[in-house]
Amino acid sequence: MLYIILIIATLVTSIISGVLSMAGGMILMGVFGFVLSVPAAMVLHGVAQAASNGARIWLHREHVRWSVLPPYTLGTIVVLAVFVAIQFVPDKGIVFILIGITPFLSVNLPARVDLNMERPAVAFLCGLVVTTAQMLAGASGPLLDVFYVRSKLGRREVLGTKAITQTLGHIVKLIYYATLLTQLSVNLPVYVYPAVVIGALIGNGVGKIIVERMSDEQFRKIGSRVIMAVGVVYLAKGAYELMV
Repeated sequence: MLYIILIIATLVTSIISGVLSMAGGMILMGVFGFVLSVPAAMVLHGVAQAASNGARIWLHREHVRWSVLPPYTLGTIVVLAVFVAIQFVPDKGIVFILIGITPFLSVNLPARVDLNMERPAVAFLCGLVVTTAQMLAGASGPLLDVFYVRSKLGRREVLGTKAITQTLGHIVKLIYYATLLTQLSVNLPVYVYPAVVIGALIGNGVGKIIVERMSDEQFRKIGSRVIMAVGVVYLAKGAYELMV
């Protein structure tokens, strides 16, 4: 029953991500974090989100801004090298706090800060910041949004471009934590991995149908409200984990 819940959660949150390009991964990491160890949650989340974001790359492939990928990838590689060197695994309470605080960091960014993802230097900075958040908290959607809010990209371009950078980050996270999971001798049933992939693919297909019926204004307004509500819940959960 536990693994069925995880699979259903993957399906539902993939629909959310497919519609809003945010919130789904953050919610899913919280669900996994409730019931699994940090390394196990990171690995399963990495599998589900790599599949989910990979599906969005294909669905919105004509709208991807590929120019952001080289500098973003360089930033990602730098972060991976640091984590491999220090072999760090965050406490579960810290994971929830980090997930919960990211929406509030994004909305309180000073207006004078011009973080346009279409600029190479900003894309590199994005790779550093977002990949670090993924490695520590598992999810980084709200922070990634900071780098798109100043851009002139439409909802389809945002969906496609964010998907390719997120896929890269989740693959890096998956590789790092899978190594730690093996060292800790923690195993998940084999069938869970393909099941969450299938759930992610179906969810994104449904999400694409919904997003085609939305305007760019609805896309941004609904997403911001959802992500803030989820942030409050996870901050409370993180505080509880640190106190018990």
